[in-house]
Amino acid sequence: MRRFLLSLCCTVLPLCCTASAQDSSPALARGKAIYEQQCQSCHGVNGTGSKEVPSPLFGDRAVAELADLIDRTMPEGAPQECVGEDARAVAEWMQQAFYSPEAQARLNPPRVELARLTVSQYRNAVADLSTSFRWQQTPGAERGLNASYFAGRSHRRDRQVLQRLDSQIHFQFGSSSPDGEKLSEDAFAVTWDGSLIPRETGWYDFTLRTENGARLYVNDRNTPLIDAWVRSGNDTEFHGRRYLLSGRLYPIKLDWFKFGEKTAAVQLCWKVPGGVLETIPRRHLCPRPSPDVLVVETPFPPDDRSAGYERGTSVSREWDEAATAAAVEAADKIVASINDLARLRDGGDRAQKIREFAVNFVERAFRRPLDDTLRQKYVDTQFAAAKSDDEGLRRIVILALKSPRFLYRETTGADDDYDRAARLSFALLNSLPDPQLLEAAKSGKLNNPDELRKHARRLAADPRSRARLVEFLRAWLNLDRLQELDKSDHAHPDFTPEIAADLRTSLELSLEHAANSAGGDFRALLNSDSIFMNDRLAKFYNAALPVPAASATDTPGSPAAEFQLVQFEPEHRAGIVSHPFLLSGLAYLETSSPIHRGVFVSRGLLGRGVKPPPIAVAPTAPELSPDLNTRERVTLQTSPDMCVNCHNLINSLGFALENFDAVGRYRNEEKGRPVDASGQYLQRSGRLVRFTGARELAEFLAESEETQRSFVRQLFHHMVQQPVLAWGPNAVDELNETFTSSRLQMQELQAEIAVRAALRGWSPAPPATAARTFNSTPASRLPFSSETQLQQPAKLR
Repeated sequence: MRRFLLSLCCTVLPLCCTASAQDSSPALARGKAIYEQQCQSCHGVNGTGSKEVPSPLFGDRAVAELADLIDRTMPEGAPQECVGEDARAVAEWMQQAFYSPEAQARLNPPRVELARLTVSQYRNAVADLSTSFRWQQTPGAERGLNASYFAGRSHRRDRQVLQRLDSQIHFQFGSSSPDGEKLSEDAFAVTWDGSLIPRETGWYDFTLRTENGARLYVNDRNTPLIDAWVRSGNDTEFHGRRYLLSGRLYPIKLDWFKFGEKTAAVQLCWKVPGGVLETIPRRHLCPRPSPDVLVVETPFPPDDRSAGYERGTSVSREWDEAATAAAVEAADKIVASINDLARLRDGGDRAQKIREFAVNFVERAFRRPLDDTLRQKYVDTQFAAAKSDDEGLRRIVILALKSPRFLYRETTGADDDYDRAARLSFALLNSLPDPQLLEAAKSGKLNNPDELRKHARRLAADPRSRARLVEFLRAWLNLDRLQELDKSDHAHPDFTPEIAADLRTSLELSLEHAANSAGGDFRALLNSDSIFMNDRLAKFYNAALPVPAASATDTPGSPAAEFQLVQFEPEHRAGIVSHPFLLSGLAYLETSSPIHRGVFVSRGLLGRGVKPPPIAVAPTAPELSPDLNTRERVTLQTSPDMCVNCHNLINSLGFALENFDAVGRYRNEEKGRPVDASGQYLQRSGRLVRFTGARELAEFLAESEETQRSFVRQLFHHMVQQPVLAWGPNAVDELNETFTSSRLQMQELQAEIAVRAALRGWSPAPPATAARTFNSTPASRLPFSSETQLQQPAKLR
């Protein structure tokens, strides 16, 4: 308690002193005096409100906007009394004293909250617990699957006659064989083997099409996901599902044979989360082998996103029950794989090896070594109470995965090197520390920022960290709200579900390209003149591919099946702002939507708070105003006083994208008149920026400090899952300085955010606030929150 109060004083007192120093400047002192005389009676001291005006004053308007609002409307009933320089002085003082988020952080410092693992962190942590006992593999640059062709229906090595790399599994052999000289057309077999690289985390639906015999294995080399080895009836299409985590490799193998059938064909397809059924593309296949990954498939209730990012700050009965079921699922899979995990096939004392595995498992789950007391409680007692070694191990895994030492990011507020290692790793990998990081913690090196920074940069290059950055970019662009792109068959009859899926893939590839490029240049997201296209998209958007378009009969791996990075209308487009997927998603069935596009730019990219409309207003249908184009119709609809304050900002940004129709095609005219794509934006500094068209808008956004600060703040929240201002009111400024000094390299920003997160952790709340932890759930009532409860394992199912 004493340490907490001391840290609170060290945090708050300098902030108070800073605010006082700011008030002492002549301009701010003048603004404060005017506020006290003309505003305080209604709005209260520090804008806290009063009986007349109960709503507190805070927000993200720039000083210029705030001054304009005061000039026009305040004081209520006599706005002429505070205008011009007086209004400006009041706005500047309010901004510094209490209005801005940074000022609010000085007055009411946010805390780093006690947090459990989010669902994503839980799944990743359990996966890494398993893979830490197996050999490791990286994807490499080569793509496709190893293909072994055998004479006859057998897959015996002595019958292998051909070895090659196949780009995809999509073959129509007909009545022939792949090689007429070595393979008979009556009987031959193939094994495709390697690894699968998923696009994102979620459920994947696999479809195998063949009239022949086949077995498909995905992330399980012993049990087939699809077994069509012996078939009855006329079925030629078979299905299976797997839940996969991004940033990892998963073993995949397809054994297939033809024996006696008149024809032979095989196609392996998948449907990715939010996608359509397609042949698994070459870019998602790797010829290198990889070990199985323990993926928990138990459904969890979704995490809280009310703050704009996932947080593990609430516990419900449903979540606790899901955590129990997931622990049981993981325990069953670990016991089933114990021969491999504990290397029992290598010989030696089986019981001793299982006990050694159990100790290592619990230590890795808890992110720190076990002392004698914890080892006795979590390991020795469980083996002693069990009827067999396997039963004891099962009890230990369930108990460890239900313990707050695993489920909660930090439980004691000790803030030692092991806590720092965990904070760094969860920020970058969304998972447990790796062996190198734990070794650094063991040697006591992680209280040194330079040592932390070295490990942060190492982990930022890990495929899991790159996948986490792409995951953030999806959230930054709010892609979850654009799951289905549907257009009017009348207005856009050639916009098919396949085009929509290709557009999403194109954007995904652009995000991956930016995240995986050297350093990850943030500006490339906003000002690139190239996008990824395949033959289908190139035809739809009338673009030219570097390689001639392929026909429908081309073999797998042909240009028709692959995306290429191409220059696309560079005089009109730039980066994600003009990507056809976003332009199509932020549009209506038949027409563009400057409002949706403007909200995306203002809220998502510039980080401006946009309030929902005071009343629901349906858009004016084009047929009701047939003589008006979209810009004119939107301007008319949003002209009322209750709309204009927000829509002055929103519309002007969206109008800059009016050269693109509802499916993202470029146009010069609408309704026979030239499109007006001019817009403007009043920066927080008070400087007015004007632009015309997507390219000028993108160039402004790429260099805008507001865009960069918004990106910094949102990335911090995504990685750390805590309020950035809990690290101080200047935290965003300091991180943005690092970002700009690194030439806007996203990976360097990731590393710096992780280092800052590692150096400051959760502290126990004082008694007065402890009961507010976990949404007013007292700590004593949290599941498995006491050492007494920890002594008993979860109910075995």
